[in-house]
Amino acid sequence: MSSATIINNSRLGGRFFRLSLRWKCGGVLPGQFVMLRVSNSLDPFLRRPFGIYDFSGDVLDILYKVVGKGTGMLSTLAPGTDVDILGPLGNGFPPAGKGKNPIMVAGGIGIAPFYLFAGEVKEGKPSLFYGAKGRDEVALLKDFKSRGLKLNIRVSTEDGSIGRKGLVTDILKERLGEDSVVYACGPAGMLKEVSNIARKRGVKCYVSLERAMACGIGVCLGCAVKTRKHPPASAYRMVCSDGPVFNGEEIDWGCF
Repeated sequence: MSSATIINNSRLGGRFFRLSLRWKCGGVLPGQFVMLRVSNSLDPFLRRPFGIYDFSGDVLDILYKVVGKGTGMLSTLAPGTDVDILGPLGNGFPPAGKGKNPIMVAGGIGIAPFYLFAGEVKEGKPSLFYGAKGRDEVALLKDFKSRGLKLNIRVSTEDGSIGRKGLVTDILKERLGEDSVVYACGPAGMLKEVSNIARKRGVKCYVSLERAMACGIGVCLGCAVKTRKHPPASAYRMVCSDGPVFNGEEIDWGCF
């Protein structure tokens, strides 16, 4: 564990924030995460996991949504504040490979790990399919557009306020090709459907799972998920240490 200093902690709209930290780190992989302790008090005591949005030099960026006491307290921290940080943790996204076109499928705050990943894709024709509840969440795409990435972006919203009305999986069904490799992050229901679509098409699919975590290193066993490919004695994997990125076919989606 180490310490990081807050550079900026700004609201992007609604309950969404971008946190910038000055942190000395050897480097990160797209899809990895960190654990932050948001208070020096005993409440909340445990660190919270956050996916890495961007990393450049010694500046780490995180996107987060205020959903409870911990993230609520985080949103009040001012520049200059030091926070306890553990990371980078997890495995990250594997490359798509030559001749393959990566498709990133994100739902809501699940957009977070794809900014760094999209910037490092050097081959193929990458696409980003983003599903949101409404216009407020689509504001999270602003950085992708301003960065000038060669990225085919398609948007769907549940209320139809912007982009296509419906689910992001509808876009995936229409645009998934045999040369695609799918990467997904978002709600469990979306990940399950994305994985099923890819499996039926015979396409590789990697999913980034989210679970409540206490330690971040596989000791507490609090983030266990059941898998299909392991014998009963070792059918569970830890999201923090074995993931958070898994092959979609490996997960037992009946447990979600």
